[in-house]
Amino acid sequence: MKLSWDFIAGMLLIFLPILFMEFPDLTFGNPGGKENRISVHKDSLDIMDSLRKINERENFVQSNNYAKRALTYAKKSGTSLDLVKAYQIIAGSFTKEEQDSSFFYYSKALKIASNADLVNQKAYICLKLSTLYSAAYDYRTGIIYLDSTIQFAEASKEFEIMADAYNELGNLKFNIQDTASALQMFRTAFRIARDHALYKEMGVVMGNLATKFEPDITRSINLQHEAIGYLIKAKGAEEAIAMILINIGNRHSKPDSALYYYRKALNLDQTLSNPEIVFGAYNSMAYCFRDKGNIAKAEACLVDYAIPLAVKQGNVDWLSTLYDTYADILMAKGSYKEAVECQKKAMEKRIESDKRQAANQVRLLAALLDVKNKELVIQNKGKELEIQNNRLQKTRLWLIISVLLVIGLVFVTLWLQLRNRMRFQHQQIISAKRLIEMEEREKGRIARELHDITGQLILGITGAIRHLDLPEEVGKDELKDKIKELGRSIRMISHRMNKAMLEHFTFEELIIGQSADMQSLTGIQVDLEMIGDYSCLPEEMVLHTYRIIQELLLNASRYATDEGISLRIETRENILEIFYMDKGPGFDPKEVKDGIGIINIYERIKLLGGKAKVSSAPGSPTSWEISIPRKNKNNGNNKIL
Repeated sequence: MKLSWDFIAGMLLIFLPILFMEFPDLTFGNPGGKENRISVHKDSLDIMDSLRKINERENFVQSNNYAKRALTYAKKSGTSLDLVKAYQIIAGSFTKEEQDSSFFYYSKALKIASNADLVNQKAYICLKLSTLYSAAYDYRTGIIYLDSTIQFAEASKEFEIMADAYNELGNLKFNIQDTASALQMFRTAFRIARDHALYKEMGVVMGNLATKFEPDITRSINLQHEAIGYLIKAKGAEEAIAMILINIGNRHSKPDSALYYYRKALNLDQTLSNPEIVFGAYNSMAYCFRDKGNIAKAEACLVDYAIPLAVKQGNVDWLSTLYDTYADILMAKGSYKEAVECQKKAMEKRIESDKRQAANQVRLLAALLDVKNKELVIQNKGKELEIQNNRLQKTRLWLIISVLLVIGLVFVTLWLQLRNRMRFQHQQIISAKRLIEMEEREKGRIARELHDITGQLILGITGAIRHLDLPEEVGKDELKDKIKELGRSIRMISHRMNKAMLEHFTFEELIIGQSADMQSLTGIQVDLEMIGDYSCLPEEMVLHTYRIIQELLLNASRYATDEGISLRIETRENILEIFYMDKGPGFDPKEVKDGIGIINIYERIKLLGGKAKVSSAPGSPTSWEISIPRKNKNNGNNKIL
């Protein structure tokens, strides 16, 4: 079997670290100096760090295991440099999930680097610690660590770290509203990066300047294109380019132009697999497609791509945003009920995300507080100790205030979302009332016209019968009686169609009359059963319940067979229940859920605060189970729409 050089190189990459693990005392050059010894575990540390980065987005446990293995190799090596690098690797694995653990390992790395005077390592570690302090809103300490980073980077000629430190200082100053100092920090970072041909840092700083300090949209977009030009020249800057492409898309007012940049960002991210870029791009694309009127593609961006990925990775923060966006898309589609459910999911995920972030921040604050407390015990005596204890109490107070602010922010967010949901539901109820009011007015108009024309038709038909030459006078009288009976039935139907006439009937009379009309006009037998007392039902409940039953019987008259209809109405102390079943051809509820009749039934049930369950299928009977909270006249709203 012929072996390729790639295969041989891969096997060496795997087994060389193992060989060095078995012979940790192998040295090259100066065998007597421990710190000058070439690290026998350098390859192992690099491999473990690479594996950690590959797994950190999707498998935190596996990523953390590789970091711990790196620490094991470093301890066997025994060199300060290897230990510092290993602690940085394991601290990096905790940065996203457990910031307090990340702080602990960075602090250990800094202590070892300080004892061994590893200046370049101290520069990098101080930069990372400043980020953690800024995440805990301790900006003062964050600035101190960034100043230390700049000093160490300048001493060790680490200009890349120095440019990053000035860039972070700019971001921090901008966050505390010190825009003048922030602009100065960004310009300094760009100057250092330009002088040393650090294209990645130049692109990142230019992107910050474009988004934070350029109000003109055209100028801002041009600057971001310039930033991409720098980043293209750098190695490993694809993620930064993708983020800038998304920012450019957000700045464009035309959906087609914005979509172009979002797609470019997604295409670029195929080699990165950064979920944050995927979520941001698809979320923005959904709004662009909505603005273009392409609701199907807007839904596909969320349902087919972004939301499944967020669910798979358990990213509740982005899930909240994506569900909120999906609710907006459903609103534009007209699916208001689904939009409310989606908004509810968004609120639930936002609560869960806020809880996670609050817990993570509290742990980080506690870790920072613990470190400061230990420093006070070691460094201060007497009055100095008392002064430091007062500072510690202030820190604790700020911790409590921070926690309270986080909790307050959670509750304010919940309250705003709840208010928006209630406002949305209120608008739905108003729309339903208007729709039903229009329907009632139309039924009243039809009832009046039916009543007026019926009398004239009956008189005309009766007169025509009187002049007919029939052999038997008895047959003529029976025919006239039937016509008059038909006229009385039509007038009763018209009375029950007009809500103004419903006040003259009891609930039982309305239901019995409607069932009798069904039987006389269609020949379909209605098996009616009414249980309980209906005398105290408010007029609004009587009207809507009567219309619901009227709509059910009307549908049955169109589709049901003459095998009969079963209708049972039962009133209890706190609820009114309706059980309906016919043996018609059946239907698929999902296919007809947008029908006018079905919508009418659901809207009236919603106005009464009730619930409905329909069971049917093609070729099977149709049944309804409706339950409505009962309100008596003395505690309900008696006004009819």
